Amino acid sequence: MIAPQIAYSDREERIAFVRERYRCKAPACGGCGCCRMPGGQPAIQFFDDYIEGRKEFAAVAARLWQ
Repeated sequence: MIAPQIAYSDREERIAFVRERYRCKAPACGGCGCCRMPGGQPAIQFFDDYIEGRKEFAAVAARLWQ
């Protein structure tokens, strides 16, 4: 699945994408670590800028390789 662009999606669609892509169950996970984000934070938290429409997915995801 390709990440929905901010201009053509709403917040709920972006949350659904992140949950599906990273198998993120937050906040119900209890910090399970399944999504394996830096600092042990849930994918929903890591991709907050994308979910809230501040930055595109690629820009946020690039931080994974820094």
